[in-house]
Amino acid sequence: MLFVDANVVLRYILDDHPELSVRAADILEQYEVFLPTEVVCEVVYVL
Repeated sequence: MLFVDANVVLRYILDDHPELSVRAADILEQYEVFLPTEVVCEVVYVL
């Protein structure tokens, strides 16, 4: 299980960087990830 931070989630949602967005999608779609509550709060705050 991988721990992810807000940067990975935001790159996936926003699709704003050619390389990093693809890598974020690979991580979130291919692995089981742990998303702490604090990370969810940070993503909501940024959006």
